[in-house]
Amino acid sequence: MNSELQQEQKRVDSVMTTITQEINRLEEETSRRRNEVVHIRKHFWDEIKVNTDTFDDYLETIIGLRQEAQALAVNQSAHRHASKRLSTLRQMHEIPYFGRIDFIEEGTSTQDQIYIGISSLSDPSGEDFLIYDWRAPISSVYYDYQPGPAKYVTPGGTIQGVLEKKWQYLIRGSVLQSMFDTSLTIGDEVLQQVLGKGTDKQMHNIVATIQQDQNRIIRHDQGRLLIVQGAAGSGKTSAAMQRIAYLLYKYRDRLNADQIILFSPNSIFNSYVSNVLPELGEENMQHVTFQEYMDHRLSKEFQIENPFDQLEYVLTAANTSSYRSRVASIQFKASTRFFEAIKSYRQSLEGSGMLFKDISFRGKPIVTARQIAERFYSHDASHRFHNRLESLKDWLIKKINEAQKVEQTKPWILEEIEVLSNDDYHKAHCYLAKNEAIKQK
Repeated sequence: MNSELQQEQKRVDSVMTTITQEINRLEEETSRRRNEVVHIRKHFWDEIKVNTDTFDDYLETIIGLRQEAQALAVNQSAHRHASKRLSTLRQMHEIPYFGRIDFIEEGTSTQDQIYIGISSLSDPSGEDFLIYDWRAPISSVYYDYQPGPAKYVTPGGTIQGVLEKKWQYLIRGSVLQSMFDTSLTIGDEVLQQVLGKGTDKQMHNIVATIQQDQNRIIRHDQGRLLIVQGAAGSGKTSAAMQRIAYLLYKYRDRLNADQIILFSPNSIFNSYVSNVLPELGEENMQHVTFQEYMDHRLSKEFQIENPFDQLEYVLTAANTSSYRSRVASIQFKASTRFFEAIKSYRQSLEGSGMLFKDISFRGKPIVTARQIAERFYSHDASHRFHNRLESLKDWLIKKINEAQKVEQTKPWILEEIEVLSNDDYHKAHCYLAKNEAIKQK
């Protein structure tokens, strides 16, 4: 075992060298990209000749504006990706990987050694993986199987084979402290090390300790909704956080952290889970309580009462004339009868009653409220309510885009451009840069 431990330590040393080299390269790249972004922002107007005397001059101005905005967006995107990768590698510098499976794919006789960590890492040539991301398809074998027949699902189909061995590693500060050949998902030492982090006030990533049932939750993609029930301390929150990281990995071409909202019971919980995704090299999603979300969505039109104000009223306003009716209202709104009433009202909207407003531009309607209502209620009543809303949204966007193309050819466009100030052009530059950056993601 000692010779095997020494051999594995040599591999750890080699991997750490690769990680260090990659960190040094990315530190230089992020610094260079940051300087380029600052330079473009500082000298943006030096590169743009603003001239709207004729249509050709205006066109040249717009082209120059867009080119500079695109150059800025490219550098911002490159800087963001390099910074994110650098953060991940710094996490891996402490613990490069935590597990390994020896897997023989069906139809071959070669045993592949798959080392698993929080992110993938290739050798300097880029040809071979030194570490596989825990969210990669083949890594599911580590969590789901004991030695014996095993399989995993890839975009190209199901791969079958034999899991020969499963190893767990305890690496800290570039030193391989111990390794386990085990038929269990986790060894006691690894578990104790991970749970030992619980002495501070934040949850940490536990990808080294994911159990089979948790892994099924994390990788579930058979439906739009997933409801997980379990007793306190059963790992629901941990599984939810790892699932977010998995979804960001699997759908990274079209899903970003800022598109995900975590509803938390309170702000203390927000702080508690805020460290998990950054430890996995992912950006944090939005954390809000349901009260904060309601304030954001409804406070412009309604007065939203928070639980503290409500409790204060109940405890201190017993002598007011409206006390009994208001307390009865509070009790009713917290009852299942009120929930059923809201549900019944929503169901009634499937047949009639939806209120729409005209969508207008420059005083002229693009789509009238009547047209929107007719479009919405023209769907078969058997179609799900949210699907009809989604279809209506797509139709409205199409109508708005058609109107935009028509408006772009009208004389008022040039008239408005002629009176634009440099400040207005700067705002246009910021808008274009933001949209180009979104396209780069």
